[in-house]
Amino acid sequence: MRTVSTAGAVRLADLIHRDPIAEVYSGHLIGSGTPVMVTLARRRSDGSPREVFLDWGARLTRLSTHPHIAPIAAVGLTENGRPYLAVETTRATFTDVLREGGPPPAGQIRAFGVALADTLREIHAVGLIHGAIQPSTVLSGAGRKLLVSGFDATAPALARSLPTGPYTPPEHIDASLAGAVHASPAGDVYSLATMLYSALGGRLPWMRGQRSDVSDPMLRAAPIPNIPGISVALTDVLSQAMHPDPRNRPDAEGLRHMLAALDAADPVAPGDKPTDVHPAMLPQSGPRPTGLSGGADVVVPARCRKRRRLRIPRPVKFAAAVLLALMSVAGAGYATFAATNRDDAACPSTGELTSQLQTTLADSVVTDRLCGADGYVGVTMRGSQPDDEQVPRRVVLREVDGSWQLLTDCNADVPPAISEYVGCA
Repeated sequence: MRTVSTAGAVRLADLIHRDPIAEVYSGHLIGSGTPVMVTLARRRSDGSPREVFLDWGARLTRLSTHPHIAPIAAVGLTENGRPYLAVETTRATFTDVLREGGPPPAGQIRAFGVALADTLREIHAVGLIHGAIQPSTVLSGAGRKLLVSGFDATAPALARSLPTGPYTPPEHIDASLAGAVHASPAGDVYSLATMLYSALGGRLPWMRGQRSDVSDPMLRAAPIPNIPGISVALTDVLSQAMHPDPRNRPDAEGLRHMLAALDAADPVAPGDKPTDVHPAMLPQSGPRPTGLSGGADVVVPARCRKRRRLRIPRPVKFAAAVLLALMSVAGAGYATFAATNRDDAACPSTGELTSQLQTTLADSVVTDRLCGADGYVGVTMRGSQPDDEQVPRRVVLREVDGSWQLLTDCNADVPPAISEYVGCA
């Protein structure tokens, strides 16, 4: 039985997970009712450890306004001195996005990489290290905006050793196998690059079929292969960020500049683009496992408990239980993901967009696109001749009353993901 019912301005609800270091609860902010997930230390902190945690919390709070960091609802100490971190919830993780939709377009991954590398730059600039960048700790918000969460992986008084996995940098494998907490800025860059590479459908040398050899030093030192149908320049940048020697990797700011400067459309490696992401690269849980669908430590379907209050006729209860079980196994996050993201089936192909664009720019060909809400589409276009050396351009199109409008500037109504894609965020 827990000894507290509140943590600062947060009222605790259900116990989701418990380990020797901390407990994870669902809850809500007192007053506003905003749903949150709370990571609460099992022991009180006094003296120097207490001050270290409060300093860490103050640094994290300064990051809470960053557009790609999950909103920090509260961080502090309970009345009996136990450190806690409360993060506002969301309904889907990047794991859900990749499992349901497969590899996104290369241009979208490039835009995600620019945004998340900039986020790591801000994190490192205030003296913090994330330590657990992977699809299950990156949340998918409205308009497919990615939000970094899972900061309890390296939080004083909350940190725990993470199991060795495909996102573990090679220089931290020995510490991971020994059960020690391991993190570094160079390790964050490695994990982010690994996530982007796997999101493109890349198969790493240490992922053999369904088997993983993540701790094999020889495989970890092997060259990173190109991905069929994906820009060689893009995979070269990610390969550099996954260099086995951390001294040879760019820092977060360097990775951001490298990704922002390249053209993710051409030339591409021979072969057909992958249609799925390797299952071993899609962890269900972040720093701490949960029993909830969606997998991340901050995922709480806010309406689930309200649905339990509905009165269901007795003959239907058995069928409902079976249906809920199937949803849990097959991915219950799909419904909420579909509700906040445009269906790719409704997204026009590059050929359709080329036809529309050529009514205004006759010699233009669309080589990549990213669809957003309210009819907005970001496109990469270049000249129609095969030997055309024109620098690719990225512009915004919007469908209005069945016709397409070419926007010369990003306005306030353009979705953030589209703005990032075309470079006018």
